[in-house]
Amino acid sequence: MATQKEKVVIIGSGWGGYRLGYGIDHNKYDVTLISPENTSAVTPLLASAACGLFDPRLAHEPLRRRDFHAKYIKALVVDIDFDTKTIICQPAFDELKDERFNVDYDRVILVPGCRSNTFGIPGVTEHAIFVKNVANANAVRSRLNDLLEMASLPGTSEDRQRQLLHVAIVGGGPTGIEMAAELTDLFDGDANVLFPHLKGKASVSVYDVAPQILAPFDQKLAEYASSALKTGRVNIKTNTHILKITQNTIETQEDGATGYGMLIWATGNKSVPLVDKLNLRKTEKGLVRILTDDRLNAFALDGNALRSVFAMGDAGDIEGGTLPTTAEVAIQKADYIIKVLNKNDTSPFEYKQRSLVTYTGRRDGVVQGKREYTGYGAWLSWRSGNFFWTRSWRRKILMCYAWFMDWLDGREIIRN
Repeated sequence: MATQKEKVVIIGSGWGGYRLGYGIDHNKYDVTLISPENTSAVTPLLASAACGLFDPRLAHEPLRRRDFHAKYIKALVVDIDFDTKTIICQPAFDELKDERFNVDYDRVILVPGCRSNTFGIPGVTEHAIFVKNVANANAVRSRLNDLLEMASLPGTSEDRQRQLLHVAIVGGGPTGIEMAAELTDLFDGDANVLFPHLKGKASVSVYDVAPQILAPFDQKLAEYASSALKTGRVNIKTNTHILKITQNTIETQEDGATGYGMLIWATGNKSVPLVDKLNLRKTEKGLVRILTDDRLNAFALDGNALRSVFAMGDAGDIEGGTLPTTAEVAIQKADYIIKVLNKNDTSPFEYKQRSLVTYTGRRDGVVQGKREYTGYGAWLSWRSGNFFWTRSWRRKILMCYAWFMDWLDGREIIRN
């Protein structure tokens, strides 16, 4: 009689969950992935997709693929009973939201990610566009198209045009900065060709409460990035406190109310409801995350490590060794768990910092790592990084084709 496979359940389909679904040996384990999203977003590509460099569909990967061997269940996990090793799920469909079903596990890996934090600022939820997935990228793309066309209507005053074509971005981290860079490239390039009457009327502002943008980078590189963005006419507003958002204004303590056509929210994370609910030890400051030991096992409330429960990604944090909520951290932790399960490796997890790369517009950027550099070479590193973040060869080929067509015939964003 064949030996029954151990049941491994992955909760979440982000960077870590997707990697685990591919990497855990399906010949050795019965692997199931539970997530309300049946695709996995390639988050570093969202800004480019939103601004028309390629079809947004290239910025996420489907979970149901021939070579993806984990079973997939489209559902939300609402609770976990660690004593009986039972996961309580809710189908991710509005018409089935009152139904529940259970999934048993031998080992569970918690990678549910996090959600955007509005910090309780009035109007953010109603009026801002977040940058978390392809649906958000499509929302930015559609709104950009509408703004350009509205500003082109006969009789529209120049003041109204400038307000419509002002994009406010909240968040001076890599996501916000790359969005600002892509927008200025668009406004200075194809938009000027197809909307010559709007030339010079579009603007981008980046708001951040911190004293400088790109906090993960050294001050020298952050200052270079700020200078490069200002050359592209991006307004950098640091040390800025947002009080309120309305349908067409952003109000700050420092500048009062400023009109905008689109507001992009690219800052702040908070835990998902599942993480808040689970009876596990968690961090006490900042983003609520599940505490783990250096082998990524979650701690029970009594302080004992649960060998059958892993936590990682944005939802997990090693006690005494806090790491950022980045794709690189999630991938390295996923690879570690794959090694633990497939090869019974018992060594502790060690994080290896890779180079940090951010695009600042006009084929310029900053790179921090073993060697720091800026300019065209940094842009090439960023562009090649985008290529290698893409997980399938089909999408790599389609992305190269899209870049070639952009070079040959311009972006498609304003012709959709």
